[in-house]
Amino acid sequence: MWQRIQTLYLFLAICLNMAVFSIDLAELKFNELYNNFSIFGLTDADSGVQLYSYVPLVILCALSMLVSVIIIFMFKKRQLQIKLAQLNLFLQVGFVVAIFFMVEGAATSLPIDETPEIIYDAGAFLSIIPLLFLFLAIRSTKKDEALVRAADRIR
Repeated sequence: MWQRIQTLYLFLAICLNMAVFSIDLAELKFNELYNNFSIFGLTDADSGVQLYSYVPLVILCALSMLVSVIIIFMFKKRQLQIKLAQLNLFLQVGFVVAIFFMVEGAATSLPIDETPEIIYDAGAFLSIIPLLFLFLAIRSTKKDEALVRAADRIR
């Protein structure tokens, strides 16, 4: 299980998704007021009061991590592992798209006259990297499956 490279790729995707929970995704700046947008929602940087809560982001990220863990333990069923990894890739794309849409939505929903300046932090870009690791895991699993099929033909 751990000797396969796709397990390492999936583990790295899980770690990066876990890091997104502790890092701000964006910062909304209006005049001298700052609001931080994390995976949990929009908070006022000065007072720490949560202005908006975004549960779908937490659900998508947790679901992606859960599917990655399930994929790791399905190492004997490579075809199912490939299908679940493709589903996980789809979930991760949905998570990344949801981040950018919800940051834009939070910027327009603030009770101010002008649209605030949006500054994307490292968390928004860190959520894109698991896409690469999930793609590499799918590719490695397909190579494993082709190797097993070739070995079966030789016997």
